[in-house]
Amino acid sequence: MQNLLEEFFIKPIIDSSYRGYNIVNTAVYGTILLIVAFFVVYPLLHKKGIRFDFRFALALFPYILLGVSLRAINSARLLPFIYKTPNPLELGFWTFTPGVWLLVFALTIFGLIISRKLKGKDYHKLFASLGIAFCFLPVLFCFINFTNWFAFIACLALIAFLTFAFKFIAKRFTKMLENKMNLLAVAGQLTDGSVTAIALTFFSFREQHPLSALILNINPALFIALKVVTVLILIYYVDKNFKNKNLANFAKLFLIILGFSTGLASVFKLGFT
Repeated sequence: MQNLLEEFFIKPIIDSSYRGYNIVNTAVYGTILLIVAFFVVYPLLHKKGIRFDFRFALALFPYILLGVSLRAINSARLLPFIYKTPNPLELGFWTFTPGVWLLVFALTIFGLIISRKLKGKDYHKLFASLGIAFCFLPVLFCFINFTNWFAFIACLALIAFLTFAFKFIAKRFTKMLENKMNLLAVAGQLTDGSVTAIALTFFSFREQHPLSALILNINPALFIALKVVTVLILIYYVDKNFKNKNLANFAKLFLIILGFSTGLASVFKLGFT
């Protein structure tokens, strides 16, 4: 058991020669994430009257940028005194995956609690403002140290173009993307898929997830297509089978966070190429 823990969990955190993710730790992290999200976080927040709508999703973006920028800073080794470690008592644990997302989650819940107490149901602006305060310095630090603004801006422009082009084409066949949460979920996966394909095709990036790496090795366009098809199937399933609208929106928010957190992390990393 100790050898398994070291091989599949400890070394991917502390040893840069190992992929950050493998089949075992991906399955474990994914299972834990789903359990915590849908059986702990959702029931608690739903009970408190939180509505996971488009307004909530927009307010959440600064917190996503916080995690993205911290990952990018460490990936570029801008702060060499911070290093990977499996020890939660050390700073490095909270600024590398998976610890960085635990930190972002804690700050998100903190911002949500404070905002709700001070503003009641009209908490979204304060919630977003706290997120902006949290992410401002890390994002600014990234911008100051960018060496390839063209790649960064070009990727953002490509994401916007692909999203609106896909929406324009899709509306001929379905009204699914008229729902703003659905559109954000698709945009998130388009972000992750397209930027990952660009990073691996034109830059010296490597994919950390083994299944994604396998598909990308076959064809980067296939990776993007599978991302989009998968999210559309999931959205269709959620819309058809989830009678609780708030739970349905939470599931979509889950997809939005997964897509943009990984996709925007790659966009930021391209800024350092």
